[in-house]
Amino acid sequence: MKILIIGGTRFLGYHLVHKLLDQGHEITIFNRGLTPDDFGYRVRRLKGDRTRPEEMKEALKNLEFEAVIDMIAYRGEESQKAVEIFLDRTGHYIHISSGAVYIVTRNYPCPLQEEDFDREVIEEPKAPDNLWSYGLGKRECELVLRQAYQEKGFPATIFRLPIVIGERDYTLRAYSYFIRIRDGGPILMPDGGLNVFTYVYQGDVIETIANNLLNPRTFGQAYNLAMEEIISLRSFVQTVAQIMGREIEMIDIPSRLLQSLPCGLSISPFSSRRPFVLSVNKAKRELSYRSTSFIIWLEKTINWFFSSYSGMPPDNYRWRSLEISLANLFVLKVEEVRKQLLEQEVKNG
Repeated sequence: MKILIIGGTRFLGYHLVHKLLDQGHEITIFNRGLTPDDFGYRVRRLKGDRTRPEEMKEALKNLEFEAVIDMIAYRGEESQKAVEIFLDRTGHYIHISSGAVYIVTRNYPCPLQEEDFDREVIEEPKAPDNLWSYGLGKRECELVLRQAYQEKGFPATIFRLPIVIGERDYTLRAYSYFIRIRDGGPILMPDGGLNVFTYVYQGDVIETIANNLLNPRTFGQAYNLAMEEIISLRSFVQTVAQIMGREIEMIDIPSRLLQSLPCGLSISPFSSRRPFVLSVNKAKRELSYRSTSFIIWLEKTINWFFSSYSGMPPDNYRWRSLEISLANLFVLKVEEVRKQLLEQEVKNG
């Protein structure tokens, strides 16, 4: 099958290219050519910037693909241009979207079903909010594709993903916890680390895409893809420590205290004041989706980072000394308050 991947060299796209090559497909990648890859002669490379519509159109003119997988559409106009380019020139267009499309809706529930996309959108925050902007942009992409399917029969499928974790994860968010557990210092748990979430393993996303190419049942549909287990940040950290064979000290600390400091919540990138759980019932029912066990993929990810990753530590690790000092100070202050309360209780006894 002739397949075009828009993006395809950093994380999710990298794994997808290798999967499809292993299956014998003919792969073309379109991107800016800034990230080196190890695909060699097995892929055709088209260089260009998808945010420049005419540049993308010129690079892809007169080309047809049985499937197009768009990893990097972030604005409605980008998806609109893709519809114009690939209308009647592909049998299937897959858009990688985000669970952030739900975050911009009012009072989003838990768990989130695909139809919750249609809830009322909240007003734009007064302060700059990158997550809100990202979610709104992804939402606009989806609306363009929905309209193209309804009005023109454009064969689009949408996969909504939460945070993706796995080997080669360049965001280093999960690694932020791995490296702190390895150094043996205390781990700060904003608000006790009780926020719950579902994330997704990169391998489960790749398998789902590969298994549903040209699946007509998916045309015009959106699907959540996520792990089936629901866990808290606290249990995530405890599980990582167990896999690594490390004893850890977790210090519960108010998130508002951290937000008043220069480090903010950056030191704990999976912290949130709200639950974020994606239901995968639709994907299980219609795509026979089954997620890899959380323990299995987490161990694979940890092993990859400590055996193969050779880059810099996450930027948030520069605050590590501050974290440790803050943890020690916070514990002392809590103990002082506890003693004072006990003394007061004795006096009032």
